Amino acid sequence: MFKKLSISKGFLALGFSFAIAFSLPLNAGMLGFWSDNGWTPIDEEDGFTSGGYVGPGWGGQTFDAEYLFAKQEGSILSIGLQTGFDLADGSQVYRNKQYYAGDLALAFNGGSYDYAIDFGLVTKDIQGDNVGLGSGNQDATGLYADVQWNNDISFGQSAPFGMDEGSFLASVTGTSGSETLADGKSYFRTVSFDLEDLGFRVSDFKAHWTMSCGNDVVEGSARVPEPSPLWLMIGGLLALVGSRKFKGGFNA
Repeated sequence: MFKKLSISKGFLALGFSFAIAFSLPLNAGMLGFWSDNGWTPIDEEDGFTSGGYVGPGWGGQTFDAEYLFAKQEGSILSIGLQTGFDLADGSQVYRNKQYYAGDLALAFNGGSYDYAIDFGLVTKDIQGDNVGLGSGNQDATGLYADVQWNNDISFGQSAPFGMDEGSFLASVTGTSGSETLADGKSYFRTVSFDLEDLGFRVSDFKAHWTMSCGNDVVEGSARVPEPSPLWLMIGGLLALVGSRKFKGGFNA
């Protein structure tokens, strides 16, 4: 079940407005980073329980997928991820086995997960095989389209996991870090990109993330608003002024 966030501000408004009720996960609180920088939670841990394994907190804090956040400034959409898994290095050793962070899966306008954000980290599946665009090296950080997913993880119900193939669409910016809370250490990673790079009008998006074991998963969705009537009117006036200038020609 997704917790949906209705974004009621215009495209050029700062941030998200929301009305959402949720209970805090048992294993992690929200990092101060989010409230200090104006982020809005779009979902707490999603309640996947298939097989009794994939659910909030299963496997302990190390494999806890905790929160997704979002904010918008103009056409720039930013998405934030918080987990107990090491998102800074992108891998973590547990009981002599190394596990890897997956890529952030994205879907737009009610579609499937055909898009991905690659954080530029080395990604390997549960067998230890490289996941990426064939070279075995780190893929370029960015937004990718036409994505084909590698879902070779322990618990397949957590798919999609990591991008096997995709077409580079646009550069992204972002940051990562960690904070130690009373209930354990949590990591965060953010990414920002221009919605206009998609080449179509976005009415909603869905985000999903898991790690190579698939023990835990977090996902959420949110609606992107139509431009406000005021900005539509201003845009129309600017277009009209530009059209009249063009018809009048240019003076040397």
